[in-house]
Amino acid sequence: MRKGKWLIFISVALLLTGIKTGWDVYEGYKKGQEEYLDVRQRYLLTEGESESDAGQESRENGGDTESQERWPEDAPKQIVVDWEELKKENEDIVAWLYLPAVDLSYPVVQSDDNEYYLHRSVRREELFAGSIFMDYYNSPDLKNYNTILYGHNMRDGSMFAKLKEYKNPETIAQCPYFWISTPMQDCLYRIFSIHTAGTQSSTYTVRFPDATSYREWLEKMDAASEVETGAELNESETVVTLSTCTGDSALRQVVQGIRIAENQNKRK
Repeated sequence: MRKGKWLIFISVALLLTGIKTGWDVYEGYKKGQEEYLDVRQRYLLTEGESESDAGQESRENGGDTESQERWPEDAPKQIVVDWEELKKENEDIVAWLYLPAVDLSYPVVQSDDNEYYLHRSVRREELFAGSIFMDYYNSPDLKNYNTILYGHNMRDGSMFAKLKEYKNPETIAQCPYFWISTPMQDCLYRIFSIHTAGTQSSTYTVRFPDATSYREWLEKMDAASEVETGAELNESETVVTLSTCTGDSALRQVVQGIRIAENQNKRK
């Protein structure tokens, strides 16, 4: 009888522990969703301005007309970020990433290492989902040959969980571009490679000794793509690599885009 009571007690304790764990996970997801929704509502001024409208506004304000002429006709809607106010939240915020095809839109932070924002929000609060963050080796002006952005693959579909949707060719067909806005410029990227990569692979190379090495790396990344993207490469342009975890701790899901245009006019 005593043994039976102990078994009942242990079973109840395990059940309560499981319920608490599940509740904590739920609360963590909810907190992350609410915080990033609040940030978007406060500081993302436009996520529905057409490319033509954005170009007209930029031309009226003396923007980079030559860059605008390079924008493809099917360029996605441009974003406008209130950088003056957003920087007051956290000086570590260096960019805003927007992938229209999968409705992914987040601020990007950068620290002195690649650990700080793993489980901290853009407001530096503890958050299991963490933040989208730029590799600390990179320059925040996006001038490196390869700029790497990391994010968790969250079960609720947040952060970089949606990157796996690009393995479906229909997603690329819907919109093969993404925007990255910084305090100094807005850059449009064309996705050219979607693949899985080992954590120690050359995909994560940030600096190259010369232009030849970069060109060879670019061709290697293009050949590694598991999806036909139809993108044209330009070795004079730079790359952004988006990376998230998979079910295998040794592998990462990667989406890479090459810059095709930029607009250095900043709207305030």
